[in-house]
Amino acid sequence: MSRNVYTYIGAGQVYLRRLDIAHGLLPIGDVSELELSIETDEITLTQHTQPGGGNLDKVERISSMGVSLTLAELKPENVAMALYGDATVVAAAEVVDESHTVAATGALIQLNDQPDTTVSYVVKNAAGDATFVENTDYTAKPLGIIPIAGGGISAADEIKITYTKLAVNAIEILSNSGYEYELVFEGLNEANGGVAQPLTLYRNKFSPTTGLGLITDEFGTMTIEGEALVDTSKTGAGISRYGKIWIPS
Repeated sequence: MSRNVYTYIGAGQVYLRRLDIAHGLLPIGDVSELELSIETDEITLTQHTQPGGGNLDKVERISSMGVSLTLAELKPENVAMALYGDATVVAAAEVVDESHTVAATGALIQLNDQPDTTVSYVVKNAAGDATFVENTDYTAKPLGIIPIAGGGISAADEIKITYTKLAVNAIEILSNSGYEYELVFEGLNEANGGVAQPLTLYRNKFSPTTGLGLITDEFGTMTIEGEALVDTSKTGAGISRYGKIWIPS
């Protein structure tokens, strides 16, 4: 017997494909909210044959279709998209004698790459003929070292640090103006036994996130909002230039 009660509880995987490069639809991980919103401009024609006002006719034109995603997985690709950044894979490697000038004792000297803190730093003077002692001359920190007042490292000294850098994804923040994506939602309707209810939006441009919590008491999420744009390659009578959604009979 066919089901004729159209209730909906949604879940499913969201895929994105960047339109300026050649790659397929990639899953973006867990998305806790996906929402479409359509805004219109209303044009009305006021009637004048009788007192009291009222409209004789009206037309509503689509001004935009908004797309909102709340991302529960802060994957490098997701963070880069939300911050208009570009992610670069940095390989693990040893960094030998990276030079730094000491600004002041007690101040962090940040290394150029993210260090592997399981491997001890080797800190030397500029000539390389003296090695400083951890917890006597400096304190090792997750991002570098802090020279200790009264130790062997003074302000304005040139020092060299050898360390092992981690394999990481380095994201340059606000390094582009945003990319366009195709969005596919592999939707599943839990209220209908998990039957598929997919969605495709052909062209989407997202704005940078308005909030990325970096100190939180809960699992972090990111919300990005954007707009579904017209795809002029989609033509034909009754064919949408925005996208398509499938609802089971």
